[in-house]
Amino acid sequence: MGISSERNWSSASTSGRDTGATTARSRWFSRLQDARRILDRLDWWRLSEWADSDMWSFDDGDAALLLTPLDLAETDALDATRAAVAWLRWCAVADGASPSACLATVFRESEARLAFCGVREVWCIVHPSDWIKPYLRDLGYRIAERLLTYEIEPRRAPDASPFLAGLQVRPAQVADLDALCALDARAFDEPWRYPPVLMRRAVEHAFATTVALLGGALAGYACAVLHEQNGHVVRLAVQPALRRRGIGAGLLLDIVARLARAGAQVVSLNTQASNRTAQRLYRRLGFAPVDEKLPVMRKVLAPEAGGGIA
Repeated sequence: MGISSERNWSSASTSGRDTGATTARSRWFSRLQDARRILDRLDWWRLSEWADSDMWSFDDGDAALLLTPLDLAETDALDATRAAVAWLRWCAVADGASPSACLATVFRESEARLAFCGVREVWCIVHPSDWIKPYLRDLGYRIAERLLTYEIEPRRAPDASPFLAGLQVRPAQVADLDALCALDARAFDEPWRYPPVLMRRAVEHAFATTVALLGGALAGYACAVLHEQNGHVVRLAVQPALRRRGIGAGLLLDIVARLARAGAQVVSLNTQASNRTAQRLYRRLGFAPVDEKLPVMRKVLAPEAGGGIA
């Protein structure tokens, strides 16, 4: 397939976009936001914050796709990425349009541009009931991992105090960003890391991001969100050299208690099915597994001619 006519403006710098293209994009977004087939994995962002990004691919207003490299924010140009991994953040197909044809068009275009900029893999988290799952399979995406969900009622959680002996726990600050990102890179493989663009959003927009200090040095951190009476721990990390000393347990129970004081009746978290160590910790602290496994799908991109993959 050749590059669609939209690519000239959808992949260009926003500063050079013409008024007609901007109007068309606004009209397409308005139409697609009411579609039945939408996948939203923007997490820390609102869709409107990405409206002018150069990372969109469109198919004549019938479909829109946003694949973003791990290290880029909504205002960044795609060629600024240094990441090898991108995530599926948002996708929609207009009612009445053919999902197979539309998705083939936008995914092919977007993946080609990512490959040209050196991105080697695209990842996405889907629910078993998500409309897009069979189409992703047809497009070459395969299950690489599964996420397990654990839950606890805060009133049943142990007291955090014994685990926090010798630790100072306080809210994270913007000044902690470099240290948090360095810890995160040591604790997680690349697809799951929080580079600065994500870490800043977490610190600024989460219900709480807390850090544990041991002897004045960063030992670990936790991050959680709160939606009405449902809390969710989105990050928990400990310096690898300090693991198995109760720091992770202390941070987790502390943030569960913070969520409970804010009204959370249930607190959940996710972990990879392959992370047996984390699962043992959660069970030991009273978390119970939920009968739901979220597939994590991945596609390895082929090198683009003249692009950045060796």
